[in-house]
Amino acid sequence: MAITSYTELKTAVADWLNRADLDQQIPDFITLAESTLNDVLRTSYMVASSAVSLSSGRASLPADALEIVYAQVANTEDEPLEQITAQQLVMLRRARTRLAANPKFFAVVGRQMLVTPTPASGSVDVDFYQKIPALSGSNTTNWLLEEAPHVYLYTALLHATPFLMDDARYQVFNNAVSQQVMSAVRSSQTLSFDDIKSAGFSLNSPSDIGSSSTSPLASTAGA
Repeated sequence: MAITSYTELKTAVADWLNRADLDQQIPDFITLAESTLNDVLRTSYMVASSAVSLSSGRASLPADALEIVYAQVANTEDEPLEQITAQQLVMLRRARTRLAANPKFFAVVGRQMLVTPTPASGSVDVDFYQKIPALSGSNTTNWLLEEAPHVYLYTALLHATPFLMDDARYQVFNNAVSQQVMSAVRSSQTLSFDDIKSAGFSLNSPSDIGSSSTSPLASTAGA
């Protein structure tokens, strides 16, 4: 059967489990599947954009953000921000970026983005991996169900097996989920022509900060 809606997904899970008595549990299996996939899946379909407002060098990340892919000073294409660690950001603030200016670096601490230099005001355009929109009675489909219903199905079945105490099928579904997630990630990397990049992260500081040819950030990375 085609799986194009939340109702059809629930029916498919019941059919694959060959059980007609799990109406209360199947929505939980699907919710758990979404949680698992949010942890491990990174694909171009998950990328969203938002502008976040800065206040005292800080900005709250979108509530559904999983990981930052790219950030730049708002509406300024030639001023991308480079992601560094919180410790590196503190070192830069102390040593090199005390004066107010457009930010050039950012670090993520908790659910906030910290930038340096610290501007008097402004905002940052952020591209980020977004949580999978949760299926429900009012939200009956999303991009994952449209593009990869098999990933949804196998992951929901995986979470059903502990409830059913079916150890044998757990490994089968776990292998299927792993293969399907890896396939989805590879497809996304092929689309972006980038199979080795760790999204949004580099230890090389921009050449327009300071006159030294040696990056202090790179020197602290292995410390």
